[in-house]
Amino acid sequence: MEQKVQPIDGQRTVYKKLSLEPNEAIDNQKKIRLRPVALGNVPWGTSAPADLYLHRGKELSLLFRQNQDLSFESYAEISRGTDRLYYDKDNEVDWQSLVESNLITILESPMPTRGKAAVAYGSASRQTQKIFEDFNEEAHEAANTTVEAINKLMKEPEAIESFFELTIHDYYTYTHSVHVYLYSTMLTRAIIGDENDAFLQDLGVGYLLHDIGKKDISAEILNKEGELNDEEWKIIKDHPETGYELLKETAGNLSDEVTQIVLQHHEKYDGSGYPKGLKEDEIGRYGKICCIADVFDALTTNRSYKEAMSKAASLTIMRDSPGHFDEAMLAQFIKLATPHL
Repeated sequence: MEQKVQPIDGQRTVYKKLSLEPNEAIDNQKKIRLRPVALGNVPWGTSAPADLYLHRGKELSLLFRQNQDLSFESYAEISRGTDRLYYDKDNEVDWQSLVESNLITILESPMPTRGKAAVAYGSASRQTQKIFEDFNEEAHEAANTTVEAINKLMKEPEAIESFFELTIHDYYTYTHSVHVYLYSTMLTRAIIGDENDAFLQDLGVGYLLHDIGKKDISAEILNKEGELNDEEWKIIKDHPETGYELLKETAGNLSDEVTQIVLQHHEKYDGSGYPKGLKEDEIGRYGKICCIADVFDALTTNRSYKEAMSKAASLTIMRDSPGHFDEAMLAQFIKLATPHL
C-alpha cells in the first residue's frame, strides 16, 4: 500500500514498502535488483538520475523519484541514519561523472561540511587513481583541480574532523596519497597559516603526488608479505627520484618546496632514511612534514604484511621513535590530531 508522507526535503514523495529478498525487491511484478551508491557519490543539488531507495532491514522505501531534486538539505537528514542509498542496477548511471561535473557547486553549497568532505574525499580518491594509472600533463592538471577544491573546503571549521573520520583503513597507493595530502596540509596550515592560497596549492599538489614514482612498481613488490630482496629494495628506494623526474618532465620547473616533498619524504632526522641519507636541517621543512604524514598513514592502514593500528597507538609509536622525525613538528601534529581520534 502506498503511503504519502511529507519527506525530509519538503517535497511530496511517494514511499512504498516493498518485500525484499537479498539484494532485490518486487514492485508490482517488476524485479528490482539493488546496487548501492554511497551518499558521497550522489550529485547533490541536481536531479536524481534514477529512482533512489532507502533500505532498512527488509523494508525498502522509494526516497527520490528519477528527476526529483536532490536537495542539499536532504543530505543532512539522510546521513543521520545511513551512508548509502540504492538504485536499480538496470539503470546505468555514471555517478562519478555526475559528481565531478558538479563538484564545485556541491563544495560551495550550504550542504553540511561532513557531506561536502565525503564528496570531496571520494572525488579526490577517484581522480588520484586515474592520475596514477596514466600520469601526463592532463593528470597533473587534475591534481591541481583536486587540491584547489579541497583546500577551499579545509577552511571550514569542521573539515579536518570530517576528513579524519573518512580516511579508510585499507591501503591503496591512491588513497594513501590523498591521506598524506590531507594530513600534510593540516600540519602545514598550522605552521605557516592559511593566507597564501597559491603557495598552499603548490604544496598540496606536491603532497598529493609525493609517491608518483611508485606508479610503475609492481603490486608484487609493493604488497610483498615477506622481506624485500636487494633488487626489490633498490626499486623501492629509487621511487622518490623517479617521482621527481616524472614531475619535472610533466610539469616543468618545480619549486624548491615541491622538490623537497617528492625527494625527501623518506628521509629521517637522524640520517637513516633514503634516498640520500639526509639529516636534520639538510631535510627541508616540507619534506619533514610529508614524512610525518606518510608514516602516520602507513601505520593506520592495512597492508598485506601488517594490520592497521589505531590512530592513537600510531601517534604513540611515532612519539617513541627518536631520530625519525623533527620532534617539534611531530609534537604539533600530535596536538592537532589528538582531538579527532
